[in-house]
Amino acid sequence: MAANFSLFPVINDELLGKLRYQTSPYELYYIRNDQEYILRAEEIESSVTVHKVIDDEGIWSPDDYSLCLRRRYSIRTYQCLFGEKGIACKNAILGLALVWTSSDSKQRGVIPIGDIENSSRDLEFLLNREFAKAQLRGAVEFSTVIYLKSAGTPLWDEGHLANDYGCLLGELDKFIIKLDGDGSVFPMYEINEPGQPLWYVKCEWDDPTYDQFSESVSININTAHKNYKYLDKTKRTYNDHLLKEIMSSALILIITKLKEQNNYWDATTIGEELQRGSVSEAIYYFINSLEWDVSSPEGMSLSIRKFFDQRT
Repeated sequence: MAANFSLFPVINDELLGKLRYQTSPYELYYIRNDQEYILRAEEIESSVTVHKVIDDEGIWSPDDYSLCLRRRYSIRTYQCLFGEKGIACKNAILGLALVWTSSDSKQRGVIPIGDIENSSRDLEFLLNREFAKAQLRGAVEFSTVIYLKSAGTPLWDEGHLANDYGCLLGELDKFIIKLDGDGSVFPMYEINEPGQPLWYVKCEWDDPTYDQFSESVSININTAHKNYKYLDKTKRTYNDHLLKEIMSSALILIITKLKEQNNYWDATTIGEELQRGSVSEAIYYFINSLEWDVSSPEGMSLSIRKFFDQRT
């Protein structure tokens, strides 16, 4: 593995210790019918701050709605960044920015947050960004960085400092979210299996009151099938109604399988002692919060299809 080596000073642990940098937690939300709806970011890998995005209402998905990001920043005693022992000339201007990378969608970008000049005032910034629906996929990384926004005039003792526009001078924090299969209420995955049907469902739970819905259930869409073109959102042939039919049919199969397990079905409908995020908790939510009728196959088919038809 190659080592990172810089020809000029960048932010190190010593400077971070002097820099009074504070932020609010990331707030994720989306807009539906001109109203904001909050999404949860649940930590799943604490060592690298990876989170999955959850909509408790079961409506949001990254392909159907935009994803909005909001965060507040506060920086004090940042004068240590300027001058001979800092990372930029005394009269340079630094920039605070959020770099985002979505490898699965092969996109990345930079969102400017604010300017940092060599002064004594406290700095307060607000980041508010909306990503278009289907713009982000898979794991998305957000990294807060400091860069050189405007070159300065080096003094005699500042010749060793970076002074080129855009030069990256350090990362302050990192936040990663997982979308699609691991992050949505309806875990859908794209697979490539020639000779297999356009879609199929897998239910692989042992104890649905405990096993996680996102890990035990999968709705698999086969990109190798000749009719996948109707499910590819990048194509003009995309058919939203077909996707809703697949979702409806898949959920009917999932609920039907759980109903066959009488000992677990009673616990599911009562809603007591269910592990957070479990298969049973998800089904309990569908029945009680979304008012799906599961009393009969006909009623279940009708109510679930009506739910998806009403989604914008």
